[in-house]
Parts: sequence; C-alpha cells; structure tokens
Amino acid sequence: MNAPELPPWLAEGLVPDSELARAYEDTTPALHALCKHALAVQHAVFGETPDWEEQRLTRFAHGFCTRACSRPADWALVVFDAAYASAPRLLAALMPALLARVPLVSCVCTPGPARPELLCALELAGQEQIYALTASRSLDLVRHLAAQQGQGRLVLLHRGSLSALRAAADEARLPCWEERRAPVLRICGSEPDATLIRLAHPDAAYAENAAPNTAPNVIPDAVYCSGPEPVRVQAPLVFLPGMEGCWLHPSLTPDFFRARSLAFSPAHPGDHP
Repeated sequence: MNAPELPPWLAEGLVPDSELARAYEDTTPALHALCKHALAVQHAVFGETPDWEEQRLTRFAHGFCTRACSRPADWALVVFDAAYASAPRLLAALMPALLARVPLVSCVCTPGPARPELLCALELAGQEQIYALTASRSLDLVRHLAAQQGQGRLVLLHRGSLSALRAAADEARLPCWEERRAPVLRICGSEPDATLIRLAHPDAAYAENAAPNTAPNVIPDAVYCSGPEPVRVQAPLVFLPGMEGCWLHPSLTPDFFRARSLAFSPAHPGDHP
C-alpha cells in the first residue's frame, strides 16, 4: 500500500477533542441510540473485509491462468457540506470505507463548523480524522491526495456545493461517489415512529400514511411500514418498526473502497500441482 502524505496545513483544520465532547453532550440520547443502531446494521450487513484477497483460476484448455487480487484502497476522503443534516446517512457513507479496512479515512466538513449531531455520529464511529476546512482548502486537499501515488476514493454529501471537488476528482480519474439530494421517504401506517425518522432524516421529503400498494408519482428511496408489507413495496429500502435509525446507500458498499488487479499468465498442464 502507498500511505499518502498529508499536507502540513491540514492539521490546522482538525476538530479538537473538546469540540467532539461538547457535540456529544449537546445531542440527545435518542440520536445517540439511532447512531449506534446505524453502526450495528452496517457491521451486520457488510462485515469486515480481509486485508488481502486473492483468487487464482487456471484453464488448461485455453492455455492461461488468471490471478485476481483485492486490497483496501490507500485512502478515503468523506466530505460533507456544513448544511448536511443526517447523522445515519453520514455513517452509512463512512462505514463501508472502515469496513473495507482502508488505512487512512478522513472526514471533512466544508465550510465548517459541522453540526453537533454529525460530529457526535463520527465520534461514535471511532473516527479521529475530522476536519473543518474552507471550500478552497477542501479542493486543495482533494488535488493533493489525488496527485500522489496509490489509489484513493472520494465520497461527497451535498446538494451541489461540492461540485468543484467532483470536477477535480473526474480530472484526476479519482473514483467518486455522491449523494446530491435528500431522500424521499414514505411512512405507511402508525407503527413506524415518525419522530425518530424525522430525527434521523431532518432534510428528507416525506409522503406519510400512503397505502403501500399505491404507486407514488416518485419512487421513494425508503419506505417505513409494518407487518408483511415490504414484499409489496417498490422501494430500494424498506424498514419495519424498530429500524427507524438504519440506513444504507444501496450503491455504496465496501467494494467501492477496494483496489483490484487482474494478472494473466500462460498455463501448461505440467504446471498443475
């Protein structure tokens, strides 16, 4: 692996421990519980990937051998706009990188300061590399990391304010994943706890108490309902009561944070062990 060299000025933007402690104190026990539940679900769904994974396939009839290798990316940078409001969705963007065992994972709020509930969520995840940077410094950081050897990954959570970072990533051919809009949620019936859902997603658009078999004008990103209804709901995510704090980004998994290579070599029958 190629450990990236961080710019010396980055330390000036590090969020101090005192601010993280204050953020934890300023958030409610209900939000603490939501974040812990979100973390537990990430571990349960994805687990932890190996530091090195290798698969070798030999096809004597075709005369070649393939060797597929997978390892964690060298670094990952999660950047969220200061207006970003959802702690569970931030954790769902961060945890796949940690579970992929990326050795250097940093989080940046731009421009700072970050909301206390988001700092609290990051602290609960054990994240120590948390920075508050100006927009120009965030762009400098992306360019600095992308210019180094090794493979990195960029995650952006915003509503368009971080488009310059995406452009820099595209220019450097740096893989980038984005959440560019708040989710559309539907709450069906009275059993899901709407208060907790709104606490988890204060920025979301809601269509409450709609029948689960009614086709909406816009397909929701998640549906909260009760009983056996999930099999009849057309949505990427379906949550039953008790799962209000959970979230997954369906297109963002630990695989995004893995670096892969595929090697080919000739195969001869006499080489078989």
